[in-house]
Amino acid sequence: MLQSFKRVHTPLRIATIGLRCVHTTPLLFNQQPIATAPQGVRRPPVSIDRPLPDPFEKKRQNRRYFWVYFVGVSLMCGLIFNYEKTGSPIITSTFYFLRRSSIARTHLGDEISYTSRWPWIVGPLNTVKGNIDIKFGVKGEKGTGEIRLRATRPNKAVPFEIGEFSLVVDDQVYDLTKDPEIEFLI
Repeated sequence: MLQSFKRVHTPLRIATIGLRCVHTTPLLFNQQPIATAPQGVRRPPVSIDRPLPDPFEKKRQNRRYFWVYFVGVSLMCGLIFNYEKTGSPIITSTFYFLRRSSIARTHLGDEISYTSRWPWIVGPLNTVKGNIDIKFGVKGEKGTGEIRLRATRPNKAVPFEIGEFSLVVDDQVYDLTKDPEIEFLI
């Protein structure tokens, strides 16, 4: 590779990491020389021909813009954080379990997914701190329900201890940890 950089005949300089710039021919472009002022002639500095606007002139309008911006940014942050929750491995594993669960298939039917196109997951989902306390809506062919998952862990060396993993359908609570079809290690 070093051999290829020894004799390079290009109109531009070649800069590479760790090697010197090699250039054997002058620039061959039709370039005009940069116009400079003749000796002794001083160019005036760039100046603004009108006064700058006063930023404190429209205080009420600026405050409104600030609050609209603040609300917009807060709303977008909430949507982004919720979107991150929907892509979490905990949510993916929960749906995998639900689709295999006989309790969930009995009450919801097949094709279990979120209740809406824009799902909202309520509660903290922090696997780093070991704190999961979420609930969200699910639906199937037969009906809709709500999943509640509460789990904690004291440190990263131990697995999560599940406090609650239930499906709520028509105000009836079904404990998913007691599913006869799936071996659920607690």
